[in-house]
Amino acid sequence: MKKLLAVILSVIITMNMSIISLAAEDITQDSQEQSGETNINYNIGLTYTVTIPASVTFTDSEKSVERGLQASNVFINEGTSLHVKISSLNDFKLKCGEGYIDYSILYNSNKAPEGNNYTILTVGNGDTAGWVILRFTTELDKKHAKYAGNYTDTLTFTVSVD
Repeated sequence: MKKLLAVILSVIITMNMSIISLAAEDITQDSQEQSGETNINYNIGLTYTVTIPASVTFTDSEKSVERGLQASNVFINEGTSLHVKISSLNDFKLKCGEGYIDYSILYNSNKAPEGNNYTILTVGNGDTAGWVILRFTTELDKKHAKYAGNYTDTLTFTVSVD
C-alpha cells in the first residue's frame, strides 16, 4: 500500500513539474532571442458599499431630520462613476389612506426636485468614497392629513456604475 501511494505521489509531482516547465520560457545560448517576457497581473474587482438611512421619523417637535448617505470602498472601472438615485413610492408625501403630509429632501443645501430617479450622489472613478447629508423636512401641515394614523412613504435608493 505504501508503494502504491509513493508511486501515485511521484506521478503527481512529475505532472506538476512538467506543467511548471511548460509555463516557463527557456533561454539558452542557442536561442535566437536572448530575452524573454513575464506578465505580472493583479486584478481588483469592482467593489463598493453604499450605506443608506435605515429610517426617518418626524414628530411634532422634530420637523427636520438629518441622515447620511455614504459610498465607501469604491473601486470602479476607469471612465465610469458610481451613481445613487432616489425615488419615492408616494411622490415625496407621507400617506395614510387618502390623507397625506408633504415632505422634502435637501442635500448639500439643494432641494431634491420632485420626481423619481434623481441622482443624489455621484462618486467618480479614482475617488474611493463619497457622502452627502440628507435633510428631511416637513411642515407637518395637517390640513391634508384627514385621519389619525401612521403616515408613511418608502424611498428607494438605486445604485449603478456607468
